[in-house]
Amino acid sequence: MPLNLKDYCREKLESARDLYLQDWDAMSAESLTQSPGGVGRSPLHFTYEVALINVRLATRLRGEDPGPFDVGAWEVVPSEFSTPLAMRTYLKESTDLLISNLESIPESELDREIPTPTGSTTPFQLATIAATHMTYHDGQLNLIQALDGDAEIHWS
Repeated sequence: MPLNLKDYCREKLESARDLYLQDWDAMSAESLTQSPGGVGRSPLHFTYEVALINVRLATRLRGEDPGPFDVGAWEVVPSEFSTPLAMRTYLKESTDLLISNLESIPESELDREIPTPTGSTTPFQLATIAATHMTYHDGQLNLIQALDGDAEIHWS
């Protein structure tokens, strides 16, 4: 059965979220909180980035301005997200917010222009950016799993 564009975006976001969380759940608290090789960002840190970007994109989907973009905003994880469980919850909630805000947009408006400080975008583009961004960082989780000796595929 053919999907409409909103269904496609929602399914991509749900899939990216679900695969990310399955990989997250397969990792130990130590692997999630330690810097790989002592120089890389820990999964906790780059997942904070993912959730923070999701919230910003969800704000744009709602027709609001999330404020100036601070490139260093995700460098320090706030204490309320400093545990693997808290971060997992934040990632899920941020993605769910994104999906909810996408659902509120009529199908006919998925290509409407949304002004940004650097030009414009559309709800469709925001949804695909979020799904791609989560998938990119899920690949980092997979690499860390492999470095830890875990070659299993954790997706069901």
